[in-house]
Amino acid sequence: KQLEYQTDAVVQAKAILEEHNGVLLSDVVGLGKTYMGALLLQQLKGRTLVIAPPALIDKHNPGGWTRVLEDFEIVPYVHSTGKLEDILKEYSSDNYKNVLIDESHLFRNEDTNRYDYLSRICRGKKVILVSATPFNNSPQDLLSQIKLFQNAHNSSLPEPKVKNLEKYFKDLLAPLKKIDKDTERELYEAENERITNEIREHILKHLMVRRTRSDI
Repeated sequence: KQLEYQTDAVVQAKAILEEHNGVLLSDVVGLGKTYMGALLLQQLKGRTLVIAPPALIDKHNPGGWTRVLEDFEIVPYVHSTGKLEDILKEYSSDNYKNVLIDESHLFRNEDTNRYDYLSRICRGKKVILVSATPFNNSPQDLLSQIKLFQNAHNSSLPEPKVKNLEKYFKDLLAPLKKIDKDTERELYEAENERITNEIREHILKHLMVRRTRSDI
């Protein structure tokens, strides 16, 4: 059943994808991000590589990517998040044009081999990141994911202050690092909220589709 709010999300996501080479699909749990992703992939040119945790690509999971993409008559390459090195060995960059990563928050740490593998897989492709919780521990989580489709030093974002994403995040987080969150809890939380609002206003409104149940 095609729902209007899902179609609206796909229209918005496609526009973001075309302008910025990537998009974060981040509706809260239960609103059908898998179906929105499938609808979006139907509209994209070229083969898509879908990367997700094993349970979400299991062919016996009726709501998983393998079954849903079959229902939408999409023929992607589907692989587990644990097989990134194998993907690099199996495919050349000419084999696919789009990459969809479910549970993208699992790749919030840049200092790992698997992040390096994923970064190489995404290079030069259109990237769709699917996660209801893209921000887990630190705003740095978001930067790591955004860098999978954005040049960290020359972004496509329209505001001059965020052209250099690395510098923007470094400067933004500097005051927070001077606060002891154990002894100055209220000050820490207030600063963290200010930073979150900044990121939402200057970055996420350009790159993310996110609605809650109350929004719907």
